[in-house]
Order: sequence, then C-alpha cells, then structure tokens
Amino acid sequence: MRKIIYFSDSKFPLAALAGAIHAGLLTAEGKPERGKLWELPFMNLRKNKEGKIITLGKDVRGSEIFAISVKGERGMVYRLIESFLEMYKIKEGELRLIDSGIKDNWLLLAGLFLCRSNFLSPVGRLLASAGIRKAYGRLAKLVQDVKAGLTNVP
Repeated sequence: MRKIIYFSDSKFPLAALAGAIHAGLLTAEGKPERGKLWELPFMNLRKNKEGKIITLGKDVRGSEIFAISVKGERGMVYRLIESFLEMYKIKEGELRLIDSGIKDNWLLLAGLFLCRSNFLSPVGRLLASAGIRKAYGRLAKLVQDVKAGLTNVP
C-alpha cells in the first residue's frame, strides 16, 4: 500500500488542504463549501498543528494520505523522510513526498492570527477563507497532477 505525504513550508495547513482534496474530503472542482471546510479537524486554528503529521484517510486507489506543515524547515522534511525510508527498509516507490510549493499569503496569516482569539475568530475565518480561495486552484491542480502521476517527486 502506497503512502502519500503532502508537505508545505507554511504556518497555515496548506498541505492538509491538498491532502483533504486528494482523499476526497474536499472537492477538487471549484471552491470548498465554507461549512465543510471549517468542520475538518485540522482547521481548528486555535491549536498549532505545525510539525505534526496529520492523517487524512485513503484515496480511491487505497493509498494512505498524510500531511505536514513545517515553516522554514523544507530540507529537514526531506532528510527525515529519507532516514525513515532507510531505517525501516521501505522501498522508495511505497512513499511519495509531495511539496505543495505554495506559501502563506497575508490573508492566511492574518486569519490564522485572528482565529486564535475567541473574540476575533469570525473575522479570522473570513480572512482565512479568502486566503484559501486565493490558493485553492493551485492546490487542486497539484492534487490532479499527483493523481495523474505527473509530479516530480524525489
């Protein structure tokens, strides 16, 4: 069974959004429904999930989908995965590491900051939703390419 790990160099869970699209938790067509988006566990922005691997389920082919966001530590993620593969004697083809390549935008960062406050959370969600809409097309395209086997992965 193949494992696919999306990762991003961001404070916002962009890799988890890509993984959720891949696993079918969010639509790849158009934009996600606001209610459905904010129901996802990793969208609880009051808790910092940065650096933690998030399990998102399986895709239609049975591949397990994961995500991790690690701000400023892109090289560390590659080294960690390479060590993990070697240590557990996992064949290279069994794990795909997908770099989302998408950075935080100011709407996402402002939304993330404001969501940590009970009083300002509604404004934070509004800003974060706008930031997600701005990046969503690129995330959906990335997932489409991954599913089609077109991405260049290590």
